[in-house]
Amino acid sequence: MTNTQLYLAVGIPALLALINITVSLVLFTYLGARIESLSQSLSGRIDALTGAVNDLDKRLTRVEVKLGIQP
Repeated sequence: MTNTQLYLAVGIPALLALINITVSLVLFTYLGARIESLSQSLSGRIDALTGAVNDLDKRLTRVEVKLGIQP
């Protein structure tokens, strides 16, 4: 085996491993950012839903008071 063949036999798999690690890090970074974005979106929707439930509770309390039902 010549020196060139040895360098290719060792260098190409090492280079591919480094490329694989780099691509994996980029994808994990993207995935983390995407999860954070979805988390913020979900948090906003939960806040809106909580507000709607509170409004519904207030309306129901007013109806109960008008009907003379103890809340």
